[in-house]
Amino acid sequence: MIKSLSRVATALHRKLLPADSEVGVMPYLWLVYLGMFFVHFFFYDPPAWHIGLTLFGVMAFLACYFRAYWVTGHQTLKYIAGICVIGSLMTLVNPGAGVFFVYASAFASHVGPPKQSIATIGAVLVYIVLLAWLRELPAYFYAPALIFSVMIGGVNVFQREMAKKNAELKLTQEEVKRLATTAERERIARDLHDLVGHTFSMLTMKAQLAQKLFDHDIDKARQEIAELEQISRSALSDVREAVTGYRQKDLASELANAKTLLNSVDVAFHYTVQDRTLPTHVDSALAFIVREAVTNLVKHANANRCQITLEVEGNQLTLAIKDNGNSKQAPEGNGLKGMRERVSQLSGDICFDCKNGFNITVKVPL
Repeated sequence: MIKSLSRVATALHRKLLPADSEVGVMPYLWLVYLGMFFVHFFFYDPPAWHIGLTLFGVMAFLACYFRAYWVTGHQTLKYIAGICVIGSLMTLVNPGAGVFFVYASAFASHVGPPKQSIATIGAVLVYIVLLAWLRELPAYFYAPALIFSVMIGGVNVFQREMAKKNAELKLTQEEVKRLATTAERERIARDLHDLVGHTFSMLTMKAQLAQKLFDHDIDKARQEIAELEQISRSALSDVREAVTGYRQKDLASELANAKTLLNSVDVAFHYTVQDRTLPTHVDSALAFIVREAVTNLVKHANANRCQITLEVEGNQLTLAIKDNGNSKQAPEGNGLKGMRERVSQLSGDICFDCKNGFNITVKVPL
């Protein structure tokens, strides 16, 4: 029974709202404001024709309301106009019909750029004033209609513009990442070509020479083959070193990655690092510690703020990582043990503190 009702609700939802709608179930929740229209009926006994006109008006409004989510641009104007007409008719039986004009203003953000949306809200406001003046409607009608039309219509315009800017920013960030990835691939290809291109050319020439010498001078041919082996081993070593260099992370890259990751999960992240070149092995170890700390924060800390500070005083480096999460003292896992081992290899000291969040302090001699 429950599954059957769920299927029916899902099918109805797909008919009422477009599949690519980002508002989810909010359009249903926003209909709660329609209750303002029915409050008036609790204060008097309406005749039958009032009830009939009310039901007709509400059904017509719902048709325009849900259909307006399927269109954008100037096509939205006809549904805004339709809702305004329905609201005008409903004033014949209920001054609470001003709520329909609030819905009309709410859809103004779908019309187009902010100027057009604001102009649409202005047109709705002018219509409300003219209707109230011509029909001599009470303040119970025009006061809430004017106030909430401005508030809700303006908020929707602002939110829609912010959503567009966020989408553009996200697109820009993705483009930057793609360009950075492409540039990195090109760099790797260029480095590998420079590294092994000359070597393979030499191997080819040595192999051709050894093949020619087999018929005339076997000893010389064996010498060339031995040199082939040496060149091959040297090339393999160079490739391994290059690959290791590509895999190795530095502190600057890890801080940039940490900023991107933490911002994506709504964690305010700030870091302060002195502009100083660190030894490669120290830089690599600190990068690992930052990566592990950020991973632990995202998985376990439930924090919304993180601060990383790197200071160098004399011959001592201090790295401090602090968050405001709810981490508790627990047995050290592989991540924390890995940090301790790397700091130990640098003859340094690391301290973990769970007071007022989770704090990591690393001190390494330079």
